[in-house]
Amino acid sequence: MGLIVREVGLLGSKNRYKKLRALFDTGATRNYISEEFLDKDTIDDIGIVNFHGKDFVTFPDGVEKWGSIISLKLLKIDNKYPIVNPEFFLLDMKMYDIIIGAKLMQQMRMILNPSIKEISFE
Repeated sequence: MGLIVREVGLLGSKNRYKKLRALFDTGATRNYISEEFLDKDTIDDIGIVNFHGKDFVTFPDGVEKWGSIISLKLLKIDNKYPIVNPEFFLLDMKMYDIIIGAKLMQQMRMILNPSIKEISFE
């Protein structure tokens, strides 16, 4: 499993660009974003572009949680790789602002090298 922590940039419906702490996790199947960020700003401060309904997630410990699927305007990785209208599962997280899952990493053709904490693109 690949795990790398990196700062990413995010733009929401309020056109406020915010840098957030992201975990790139090859064991996560989808992307997650916290309702409240580590600096105490919230998702409402950035602005949600669209709600796509509710769904649930089952964590490795068997706990299931319901949450909203949302999209934002833009996600930037390394301040240069833009992802337009990224979707996230909205929930309350304590250690990271965002978790980037395997599906998005595959779509973006990302390569993680955890031993040197590097992300590259094919």
